[in-house]
Amino acid sequence: MIEWILSIWKSLPPEVQEILRWVFDKHLQEVVIILLALLPWLARHKISRIFNRFRTKKIVYKKLPYLSKIEIDRGLQYYIWPDCQSIDPAQRDEVRDTVAVRNDLCREMDRLLKQDKKHKHFILLADTGMGKTSFLLNYFARHVRRWRKPYKVELIPLSLPGLKKKLENISKPENTVLLLDAFDEDSEAIKNHVLRLTQILAWTRNFHAIVITCRTQFFPRDEEIPVETGIIKVGPRSAGEGPQYTFFKIYLSPFSDDDVKAYLKRRFPIWRFNCRKKAQNIVKQIPNLIVRPMLLAYVDDLINSGKTFNNSFQIYDEMVDAWFDRERKIVENKKALSDFSDKLAIDLFLNRESRGGERIPYQEIHELAQSYDIPIETWQLTGRSLLNRDAEGNFKFAHRSILEFLVAKRILAEDPEVANLTVDQWTEPIMTFFAEGLEMESDYRIMDNFYKKFSAKKTDITTFVSSKIMVSFNGGQYTVHDTNKKVEVKPFALGIRPVTNKEYGQFDPAHRRRRNKYSNQDDQPVVNVSWQEAIKYCQWLSEQTGKNYRLPTEAEWEFAAGGGSKREYPWGNETPTPKHANYADSKIGKTTPVGSYPLGMTPEGLFDMAGNVWEWCDDWYDEKRRVLRGGSFDGYGYYLRCSYRNGCVPAYRNDFYGFRVACSH
Repeated sequence: MIEWILSIWKSLPPEVQEILRWVFDKHLQEVVIILLALLPWLARHKISRIFNRFRTKKIVYKKLPYLSKIEIDRGLQYYIWPDCQSIDPAQRDEVRDTVAVRNDLCREMDRLLKQDKKHKHFILLADTGMGKTSFLLNYFARHVRRWRKPYKVELIPLSLPGLKKKLENISKPENTVLLLDAFDEDSEAIKNHVLRLTQILAWTRNFHAIVITCRTQFFPRDEEIPVETGIIKVGPRSAGEGPQYTFFKIYLSPFSDDDVKAYLKRRFPIWRFNCRKKAQNIVKQIPNLIVRPMLLAYVDDLINSGKTFNNSFQIYDEMVDAWFDRERKIVENKKALSDFSDKLAIDLFLNRESRGGERIPYQEIHELAQSYDIPIETWQLTGRSLLNRDAEGNFKFAHRSILEFLVAKRILAEDPEVANLTVDQWTEPIMTFFAEGLEMESDYRIMDNFYKKFSAKKTDITTFVSSKIMVSFNGGQYTVHDTNKKVEVKPFALGIRPVTNKEYGQFDPAHRRRRNKYSNQDDQPVVNVSWQEAIKYCQWLSEQTGKNYRLPTEAEWEFAAGGGSKREYPWGNETPTPKHANYADSKIGKTTPVGSYPLGMTPEGLFDMAGNVWEWCDDWYDEKRRVLRGGSFDGYGYYLRCSYRNGCVPAYRNDFYGFRVACSH
């Protein structure tokens, strides 16, 4: 119990800890009296909630034996009730751009099920990962919790065999609402969806109401009746061919910013504040993906993985892989689905002009898979991949950024199908993903291969890449704080992080012998490098890339760290803590991998400008010493100020000195 309380205390933000210390120091007696007075109410309230939750889960476990307890727990935990709308959000390139009236789906469903029984068929449509199954599960659990029930509710996945027998075993069908999940996963519907729907409607004619969930793109476009908003008709149309079956369609709305915030607050309560901040940082880099609850829920796995995500490329890579993992229950061949998505991304990008956009007709999808000998059925390609269907019935990626990420990934893999692309044909997001992916390699010499592969000028690709591994500044008039020296800072760029052991080892392989316990991993900053050796590295890098790399001047370094005299510390004016940087109070005693402190990052995107290693600058500190800036893992907190200066003789090396590169514009 004590360890649990201590873990909660350590996870609280410093400012919250200070407030609590003040309260307990000044008003301990009053706090104890209030807590004792509230204890019975809190206990009764908490016990009641725990009992209701336990009771609900126990009933749900019993009534839904075909779902595992893990699946039920995951579906019910941290759930945020979504909105619904009458317009398909997938018809727009960006689902949030759809202008539609949004209503609370739970309340709307209650209203529809209580109305007159003239209309009793409803279909809930949404794309992959939007939360259709989770909604039905939570709506069912909500009904279980209610003491007064206006009708019965039964939840049945359509992917299970023996549907007719299950329906026949339900008592009092006239007072039962059927929740039939995942029509697109029904093996009979995949063969002939009209025939299967006819069977289901015949078997359920006596039920109070039927709600079916399905992926939006499962029904062919020509079955939609656009002039009748909210209606979908399925079945024969010619005279004498039988009736059509009319469903009122409801679209799940994508998560809004408020929905995302609500989920993160519920998933990461105040005692997990650090995790919530990490999740918020991840979410900021993928705003177009987390509108899907399935991917938003995966953010927790990203945090628990222990990995550091410094750019969008890494996050997209993890998210897309998670998407494919989710589909393995239907498409066992994950590699085939991944290969198809890669090939389709290239095909859509290369043929976007001839098709009038990055879309592909349904009939061409199977032909594309066959041409690459990818063993997946057409329905699996359109219904189980990263695709949506647009308003014209063509298929496109759920978001354009997914296509651009996959294209960039194939460029980095040197796929021969994109070998003839010139840099002028790349979109800006492709350039960004390419640069971020290349940065993960930490190998500047790899660029030379791409210069030749894509028939581009060195300066073109180098500009794109360096713009992502470096941050640009416009400069201006500036006064160096400790010296009061006024200088004109010209436009320049500064590396987002110090040079690593791996990068320096490409220039000087013999340096590996100087690695020690303070910095011996590839992704840790290089140390035991003199000012003179740092200069030689910059000269070598310039020869490799065709750009003029150098050490930053003292004024440039301070200008970048402080945002032009706006901040006392790189992250702002908040007093340093071990959450901001690796310094003496962190008690780590060695360097950490570059980019390990996102809370200490500058607003412009520079990592490790405080702590970890002192960084050589080009200027003289005095007649004998060169300037060092930024503090180190062994330094005091006041060394981390943007204005703090240090100096050392240029030939000296030690375990605390490293550097980062700059470049003139």
